[in-house]
Amino acid sequence: MPRQKHQKIKIIKILDYIRAARGQEAALTTNQLCFMLHNEGIPCDRRTLSDDIETLTKYIEKNPDYDFTIQYFHTYRGHAYYSADKENIEKFFSYDELKNLINAVNSLHLTDDITKETTEQLKQKLIEAAPVKYRSKLRQYADDDNTYALDTVAAKILIDSINSLTFMKDNMSSHIIDTIIKMSDSVDRRVLADEKNNPIYHKHSDEGITIYEIDTLLRAIDSQIKISFKYFDLDENREKVYRHGGKEYIVEPLTLIQNDNHYYLICYDKETDSHIKTYRLDRITNVTEKTRSKGISEEAKEFKKTLPTLTNQIFRMYSGERKTVTLEFSDKLIGTVFDTFGPNIKITRKDNETCLITEDIQISPPFWGWLFQFSDEMKIVAPSEVAEEYKNRCLSIYSH
Repeated sequence: MPRQKHQKIKIIKILDYIRAARGQEAALTTNQLCFMLHNEGIPCDRRTLSDDIETLTKYIEKNPDYDFTIQYFHTYRGHAYYSADKENIEKFFSYDELKNLINAVNSLHLTDDITKETTEQLKQKLIEAAPVKYRSKLRQYADDDNTYALDTVAAKILIDSINSLTFMKDNMSSHIIDTIIKMSDSVDRRVLADEKNNPIYHKHSDEGITIYEIDTLLRAIDSQIKISFKYFDLDENREKVYRHGGKEYIVEPLTLIQNDNHYYLICYDKETDSHIKTYRLDRITNVTEKTRSKGISEEAKEFKKTLPTLTNQIFRMYSGERKTVTLEFSDKLIGTVFDTFGPNIKITRKDNETCLITEDIQISPPFWGWLFQFSDEMKIVAPSEVAEEYKNRCLSIYSH
Protein backbone atom coordinates (compact mmCIF):
# COMPACT_ATOMS: atom_id res chain seq x y z
CA MET A 1 0.00 0.00 0.00
CA PRO A 2 1.44 3.40 -0.96
CA ARG A 3 2.71 5.52 1.97
CA GLN A 4 0.29 8.39 1.24
CA LYS A 5 -2.69 6.03 1.51
CA HIS A 6 -1.25 4.65 4.77
CA GLN A 7 -1.25 8.16 6.23
CA LYS A 8 -4.87 8.81 5.24
CA ILE A 9 -6.00 5.59 6.93
CA LYS A 10 -3.66 5.97 9.91
CA ILE A 11 -5.33 8.99 11.51
CA ILE A 12 -8.77 7.44 11.05
CA LYS A 13 -7.59 4.22 12.72
CA ILE A 14 -6.09 6.16 15.65
CA LEU A 15 -9.39 7.95 16.10
CA ASP A 16 -11.29 4.63 16.05
CA TYR A 17 -8.94 3.00 18.57
CA ILE A 18 -9.11 5.86 21.06
CA ARG A 19 -12.87 6.38 20.62
CA ALA A 20 -13.35 2.72 21.62
CA ALA A 21 -11.09 3.11 24.67
CA ARG A 22 -13.75 4.69 26.93
CA GLY A 23 -12.42 5.69 30.34
CA GLN A 24 -8.96 5.41 31.83
CA GLU A 25 -9.41 1.71 32.61
CA ALA A 26 -9.35 1.05 28.85
CA ALA A 27 -6.52 3.49 28.09
CA LEU A 28 -4.07 2.53 25.32
CA THR A 29 -0.38 3.28 25.68
CA THR A 30 1.78 4.69 22.91
CA ASN A 31 3.39 1.29 22.39
CA GLN A 32 0.01 -0.44 22.21
CA LEU A 33 -1.28 2.00 19.56
CA CYS A 34 1.87 1.59 17.44
CA PHE A 35 1.57 -2.19 17.67
CA MET A 36 -2.11 -2.11 16.64
CA LEU A 37 -1.30 0.09 13.61
CA HIS A 38 1.56 -2.17 12.56
CA ASN A 39 -0.85 -5.14 12.68
CA GLU A 40 -3.01 -3.26 10.18
CA GLY A 41 0.03 -2.85 7.93
CA ILE A 42 0.30 0.86 8.75
CA PRO A 43 3.83 2.11 9.58
CA CYS A 44 3.99 4.22 12.73
CA ASP A 45 6.55 5.53 15.23
CA ARG A 46 6.11 7.19 18.62
CA ARG A 47 6.91 10.73 17.44
CA THR A 48 4.50 10.80 14.50
CA LEU A 49 1.81 9.09 16.64
CA SER A 50 2.08 11.88 19.21
CA ASP A 51 1.74 14.51 16.49
CA ASP A 52 -1.29 12.78 14.96
CA ILE A 53 -3.07 12.50 18.34
CA GLU A 54 -2.40 16.19 19.07
CA THR A 55 -3.96 17.10 15.71
CA LEU A 56 -6.97 14.91 16.43
CA THR A 57 -7.42 16.34 19.94
CA LYS A 58 -7.45 19.95 18.73
CA TYR A 59 -9.88 19.14 15.92
CA ILE A 60 -12.32 17.21 18.17
CA GLU A 61 -12.33 19.90 20.87
CA LYS A 62 -13.38 22.56 18.31
CA ASN A 63 -15.90 20.38 16.49
CA PRO A 64 -19.34 20.20 18.20
CA ASP A 65 -20.22 17.11 16.15
CA TYR A 66 -18.01 15.01 18.44
CA ASP A 67 -19.48 14.22 21.90
CA PHE A 68 -16.16 13.00 23.31
CA THR A 69 -12.64 14.27 23.84
CA ILE A 70 -9.24 12.61 23.94
CA GLN A 71 -7.65 12.37 27.43
CA TYR A 72 -4.30 10.97 28.52
CA PHE A 73 -2.11 10.34 31.55
CA HIS A 74 1.62 9.84 31.92
CA THR A 75 3.18 6.40 32.16
CA TYR A 76 6.77 5.41 32.81
CA ARG A 77 7.44 5.12 29.06
CA GLY A 78 5.17 7.74 27.59
CA HIS A 79 1.42 8.36 27.60
CA ALA A 80 -1.79 6.36 27.74
CA TYR A 81 -4.81 7.65 25.77
CA TYR A 82 -8.56 7.16 26.17
CA SER A 83 -11.83 8.91 25.33
CA ALA A 84 -14.26 10.64 27.71
CA ASP A 85 -17.59 12.43 27.33
CA LYS A 86 -17.19 16.15 26.80
CA GLU A 87 -19.88 16.83 29.44
CA ASN A 88 -18.20 14.52 31.96
CA ILE A 89 -14.47 14.70 31.36
CA GLU A 90 -12.53 12.78 34.00
CA LYS A 91 -9.99 14.94 35.80
CA PHE A 92 -7.15 13.29 37.67
CA PHE A 93 -4.68 14.47 40.27
CA SER A 94 -0.99 14.03 39.57
CA TYR A 95 0.92 11.33 41.46
CA ASP A 96 2.61 13.89 43.75
CA GLU A 97 -0.71 15.63 44.44
CA LEU A 98 -2.29 12.34 45.47
CA LYS A 99 0.64 11.53 47.77
CA ASN A 100 0.15 14.87 49.52
CA LEU A 101 -3.58 14.22 49.87
CA ILE A 102 -2.92 10.75 51.32
CA ASN A 103 -0.48 12.36 53.79
CA ALA A 104 -3.24 14.75 54.84
CA VAL A 105 -5.72 11.92 55.33
CA ASN A 106 -3.17 9.93 57.37
CA SER A 107 -2.80 12.89 59.73
CA LEU A 108 -6.55 12.98 60.45
CA HIS A 109 -6.05 10.43 63.23
CA LEU A 110 -5.19 13.44 65.42
CA THR A 111 -8.89 14.37 65.30
CA ASP A 112 -11.05 12.38 67.71
CA ASP A 113 -14.08 12.52 65.41
CA ILE A 114 -12.33 10.68 62.55
CA THR A 115 -12.26 6.89 62.72
CA LYS A 116 -9.69 4.64 61.05
CA GLU A 117 -12.46 3.23 58.87
CA THR A 118 -13.26 6.73 57.58
CA THR A 119 -9.64 7.54 56.76
CA GLU A 120 -9.24 4.20 54.96
CA GLN A 121 -12.32 4.97 52.85
CA LEU A 122 -10.95 8.42 51.99
CA LYS A 123 -7.60 6.96 50.94
CA GLN A 124 -9.34 4.37 48.77
CA LYS A 125 -11.27 7.11 46.95
CA LEU A 126 -8.04 9.02 46.33
CA ILE A 127 -6.41 5.90 44.90
CA GLU A 128 -9.38 5.39 42.58
CA ALA A 129 -8.95 8.99 41.38
CA ALA A 130 -5.44 8.17 40.16
CA PRO A 131 -4.47 6.99 36.68
CA VAL A 132 -4.50 3.19 36.54
CA LYS A 133 -0.73 3.09 36.19
CA TYR A 134 -0.21 4.66 39.63
CA ARG A 135 -2.83 2.87 41.66
CA SER A 136 -0.75 -0.06 42.84
CA LYS A 137 2.11 2.19 43.91
CA LEU A 138 -0.24 4.62 45.69
CA ARG A 139 -2.00 1.75 47.48
CA GLN A 140 1.35 0.57 48.84
CA TYR A 141 2.22 4.16 49.81
CA ALA A 142 -1.09 4.60 51.64
CA ASP A 143 -0.63 1.35 53.59
CA ASP A 144 2.89 2.26 54.73
CA ASP A 145 2.58 4.39 57.89
CA ASN A 146 6.24 5.39 57.67
CA THR A 147 6.10 6.96 54.22
CA TYR A 148 4.04 10.06 54.86
CA ALA A 149 5.56 13.23 56.23
CA LEU A 150 5.29 13.90 59.93
CA ASP A 151 2.26 16.06 60.65
CA THR A 152 3.30 19.66 61.41
CA VAL A 153 1.33 19.77 64.66
CA ALA A 154 2.91 16.50 65.80
CA ALA A 155 6.36 17.83 64.85
CA LYS A 156 5.76 21.03 66.84
CA ILE A 157 4.72 19.03 69.94
CA LEU A 158 7.78 16.77 69.64
CA ILE A 159 10.15 19.73 69.25
CA ASP A 160 8.66 21.45 72.30
CA SER A 161 9.01 18.24 74.29
CA ILE A 162 12.68 17.88 73.34
CA ASN A 163 13.38 21.55 74.09
CA SER A 164 11.78 21.34 77.52
CA LEU A 165 13.80 18.34 78.75
CA THR A 166 16.47 19.68 81.11
CA PHE A 167 18.77 16.65 80.86
CA MET A 168 19.26 17.26 77.13
CA LYS A 169 22.60 18.74 76.14
CA ASP A 170 22.31 21.35 73.37
CA ASN A 171 24.06 19.21 70.76
CA MET A 172 21.88 16.21 71.63
CA SER A 173 18.60 18.14 71.40
CA SER A 174 19.73 19.87 68.20
CA HIS A 175 20.43 16.53 66.51
CA ILE A 176 17.04 15.07 67.48
CA ILE A 177 15.12 18.20 66.44
CA ASP A 178 16.90 18.29 63.08
CA THR A 179 15.78 14.71 62.51
CA ILE A 180 12.16 15.63 63.36
CA ILE A 181 12.27 18.59 60.96
CA LYS A 182 13.58 16.39 58.13
CA MET A 183 10.65 14.01 58.67
CA SER A 184 8.08 16.81 58.57
CA ASP A 185 6.24 18.40 55.66
CA SER A 186 8.75 20.35 53.55
CA VAL A 187 6.39 23.34 53.35
CA ASP A 188 6.55 23.90 57.12
CA ARG A 189 10.19 23.10 57.79
CA ARG A 190 11.20 26.77 57.98
CA VAL A 191 8.57 27.44 60.65
CA LEU A 192 9.68 24.38 62.63
CA ALA A 193 13.32 25.45 62.33
CA ASP A 194 12.38 28.69 64.11
CA GLU A 195 10.85 26.64 66.93
CA LYS A 196 14.18 24.86 67.35
CA ASN A 197 15.67 28.07 68.76
CA ASN A 198 12.65 29.13 70.81
CA PRO A 199 14.07 31.45 73.53
CA ILE A 200 11.49 30.22 76.05
CA TYR A 201 13.53 27.05 76.49
CA HIS A 202 17.32 26.57 76.59
CA LYS A 203 17.43 25.09 80.06
CA HIS A 204 19.68 22.28 78.95
CA SER A 205 22.33 20.82 81.19
CA ASP A 206 26.00 20.79 80.28
CA GLU A 207 26.74 17.91 82.63
CA GLY A 208 25.49 14.41 83.13
CA ILE A 209 24.35 11.65 80.85
CA THR A 210 25.13 11.35 77.13
CA ILE A 211 22.93 9.99 74.36
CA TYR A 212 25.14 6.89 74.24
CA GLU A 213 24.56 6.25 77.95
CA ILE A 214 20.80 6.61 77.45
CA ASP A 215 21.09 3.97 74.73
CA THR A 216 22.93 1.76 77.24
CA LEU A 217 20.10 2.24 79.75
CA LEU A 218 17.44 1.33 77.19
CA ARG A 219 19.32 -1.79 76.14
CA ALA A 220 19.81 -2.84 79.76
CA ILE A 221 16.10 -2.36 80.54
CA ASP A 222 15.14 -4.38 77.46
CA SER A 223 17.67 -7.13 78.21
CA GLN A 224 16.91 -7.06 81.97
CA ILE A 225 20.54 -6.49 82.91
CA LYS A 226 21.79 -4.67 86.00
CA ILE A 227 23.64 -1.40 85.48
CA SER A 228 26.06 0.77 87.41
CA PHE A 229 26.50 4.54 87.40
CA LYS A 230 27.63 7.48 89.48
CA TYR A 231 25.12 9.97 90.84
CA PHE A 232 25.82 13.59 91.73
CA ASP A 233 24.34 16.85 92.99
CA LEU A 234 25.51 20.38 92.19
CA ASP A 235 26.95 22.83 94.71
CA GLU A 236 26.51 26.61 94.63
CA ASN A 237 29.24 26.87 91.97
CA ARG A 238 27.63 24.23 89.74
CA GLU A 239 30.41 21.81 90.63
CA LYS A 240 29.57 18.11 90.81
CA VAL A 241 29.34 16.59 94.29
CA TYR A 242 29.13 12.81 93.95
CA ARG A 243 26.93 10.91 96.36
CA HIS A 244 28.32 7.97 98.31
CA GLY A 245 31.78 9.47 97.93
CA GLY A 246 31.80 8.75 94.21
CA LYS A 247 31.07 5.03 94.58
CA GLU A 248 29.10 3.28 91.87
CA TYR A 249 25.40 2.63 92.25
CA ILE A 250 24.45 -0.88 91.09
CA VAL A 251 20.73 -1.09 90.37
CA GLU A 252 18.01 -3.15 88.74
CA PRO A 253 16.56 -0.84 86.05
CA LEU A 254 12.84 -1.03 85.26
CA THR A 255 11.99 1.88 82.97
CA LEU A 256 12.61 5.51 81.98
CA ILE A 257 9.83 8.02 82.64
CA GLN A 258 9.43 11.71 81.85
CA ASN A 259 7.93 13.96 84.49
CA ASP A 260 7.87 17.76 84.88
CA ASN A 261 10.54 18.37 82.20
CA HIS A 262 12.88 15.78 83.70
CA TYR A 263 13.63 12.18 82.76
CA TYR A 264 13.92 9.61 85.54
CA LEU A 265 15.38 6.14 85.77
CA ILE A 266 13.07 3.92 87.83
CA CYS A 267 14.79 1.05 89.64
CA TYR A 268 13.80 -1.78 91.94
CA ASP A 269 15.37 -1.73 95.41
CA LYS A 270 14.25 -4.38 97.87
CA GLU A 271 16.00 -2.56 100.73
CA THR A 272 13.56 0.39 100.64
CA ASP A 273 10.01 0.37 102.01
CA SER A 274 8.47 1.22 98.66
CA HIS A 275 10.89 -1.04 96.70
CA ILE A 276 11.29 1.85 94.25
CA LYS A 277 14.19 4.24 93.66
CA THR A 278 14.17 7.14 91.21
CA TYR A 279 17.20 8.87 89.70
CA ARG A 280 17.18 11.97 87.53
CA LEU A 281 18.94 11.39 84.23
CA ASP A 282 20.72 14.74 84.29
CA ARG A 283 22.41 13.66 87.54
CA ILE A 284 23.61 10.30 86.22
CA THR A 285 26.97 9.67 84.61
CA ASN A 286 29.36 6.78 83.82
CA VAL A 287 26.59 4.30 82.93
CA THR A 288 27.81 0.72 82.44
CA GLU A 289 26.02 -2.58 81.87
CA LYS A 290 26.84 -5.29 84.41
CA THR A 291 26.81 -8.00 81.77
CA ARG A 292 28.44 -10.53 84.09
CA SER A 293 25.66 -10.22 86.66
CA LYS A 294 22.72 -12.61 86.85
CA GLY A 295 20.41 -9.91 85.56
CA ILE A 296 17.54 -8.37 87.45
CA SER A 297 15.80 -10.48 90.12
CA GLU A 298 12.47 -12.24 89.76
CA GLU A 299 11.11 -9.85 92.39
CA ALA A 300 12.06 -6.88 90.18
CA LYS A 301 10.40 -8.48 87.14
CA GLU A 302 7.18 -9.00 89.09
CA PHE A 303 7.30 -5.53 90.58
CA LYS A 304 7.64 -4.02 87.08
CA LYS A 305 4.12 -5.23 86.34
CA THR A 306 2.73 -2.93 89.07
CA LEU A 307 4.44 0.22 87.76
CA PRO A 308 1.41 1.59 85.86
CA THR A 309 -0.51 1.97 89.14
CA LEU A 310 2.43 3.44 91.06
CA THR A 311 4.17 5.90 88.73
CA ASN A 312 1.78 8.76 89.50
CA GLN A 313 2.43 8.38 93.22
CA ILE A 314 6.14 8.04 92.64
CA PHE A 315 6.39 11.44 90.99
CA ARG A 316 3.76 13.30 92.97
CA MET A 317 4.86 12.06 96.38
CA TYR A 318 8.33 10.56 95.77
CA SER A 319 9.71 7.69 97.80
CA GLY A 320 8.61 7.00 101.35
CA GLU A 321 6.68 4.51 103.45
CA ARG A 322 3.45 3.51 101.75
CA LYS A 323 0.28 3.72 103.85
CA THR A 324 -3.42 3.56 103.09
CA VAL A 325 -4.69 7.08 103.76
CA THR A 326 -8.22 8.52 103.74
CA LEU A 327 -8.46 12.19 102.79
CA GLU A 328 -11.47 14.48 103.20
CA PHE A 329 -11.52 17.50 100.91
CA SER A 330 -13.67 20.28 99.46
CA ASP A 331 -15.40 19.31 96.23
CA LYS A 332 -13.69 22.34 94.65
CA LEU A 333 -10.52 20.19 94.68
CA ILE A 334 -11.96 17.24 92.74
CA GLY A 335 -10.03 18.23 89.59
CA THR A 336 -6.79 18.50 91.58
CA VAL A 337 -7.36 15.06 93.12
CA PHE A 338 -7.85 13.52 89.66
CA ASP A 339 -4.70 15.30 88.42
CA THR A 340 -2.69 13.95 91.35
CA PHE A 341 -3.95 10.38 91.71
CA GLY A 342 -5.12 9.66 88.17
CA PRO A 343 -8.52 9.39 86.43
CA ASN A 344 -9.32 5.99 87.99
CA ILE A 345 -9.25 7.17 91.60
CA LYS A 346 -12.58 6.43 93.34
CA ILE A 347 -14.11 9.56 94.91
CA THR A 348 -16.96 9.27 97.38
CA ARG A 349 -19.17 12.23 98.20
CA LYS A 350 -19.65 12.83 101.95
CA ASP A 351 -22.09 15.73 101.70
CA ASN A 352 -22.94 18.66 99.43
CA GLU A 353 -19.52 20.25 99.86
CA THR A 354 -17.00 17.53 100.77
CA CYS A 355 -15.67 14.28 99.31
CA LEU A 356 -13.48 11.38 100.42
CA ILE A 357 -10.79 9.20 98.85
CA THR A 358 -8.83 6.26 100.22
CA GLU A 359 -5.52 5.60 98.50
CA ASP A 360 -2.09 4.07 99.07
CA ILE A 361 0.22 7.08 99.44
CA GLN A 362 3.97 7.52 99.79
CA ILE A 363 4.33 9.27 103.17
CA SER A 364 7.19 11.70 102.53
CA PRO A 365 8.07 15.44 102.68
CA PRO A 366 6.64 16.10 99.18
CA PHE A 367 3.32 14.62 100.37
CA TRP A 368 3.22 16.98 103.35
CA GLY A 369 4.05 19.91 101.09
CA TRP A 370 1.34 18.92 98.62
CA LEU A 371 -1.22 18.63 101.45
CA PHE A 372 -0.22 21.90 103.15
CA GLN A 373 -1.09 24.03 100.09
CA PHE A 374 -4.81 23.30 100.53
CA SER A 375 -5.00 24.62 104.10
CA ASP A 376 -8.30 23.62 105.75
CA GLU A 377 -9.85 22.46 102.45
CA MET A 378 -8.20 19.03 102.82
CA LYS A 379 -7.51 16.96 105.93
CA ILE A 380 -6.38 13.48 106.88
CA VAL A 381 -9.17 11.31 108.28
CA ALA A 382 -7.21 8.07 108.72
CA PRO A 383 -4.97 6.53 109.88
CA SER A 384 -4.66 8.47 113.10
CA GLU A 385 -0.85 8.26 113.23
CA VAL A 386 -0.53 9.95 109.81
CA ALA A 387 -2.99 12.66 110.86
CA GLU A 388 -1.03 13.20 114.09
CA GLU A 389 2.28 13.45 112.22
CA TYR A 390 0.81 16.07 109.90
CA LYS A 391 -0.48 18.04 112.91
CA ASN A 392 2.96 17.96 114.54
CA ARG A 393 4.64 19.16 111.34
CA CYS A 394 2.22 22.08 111.07
CA LEU A 395 2.84 23.00 114.74
CA SER A 396 6.59 22.79 114.14
CA ILE A 397 6.33 25.29 111.28
CA TYR A 398 4.18 27.60 113.44
CA SER A 399 6.60 27.46 116.39
CA HIS A 400 9.47 28.66 114.20
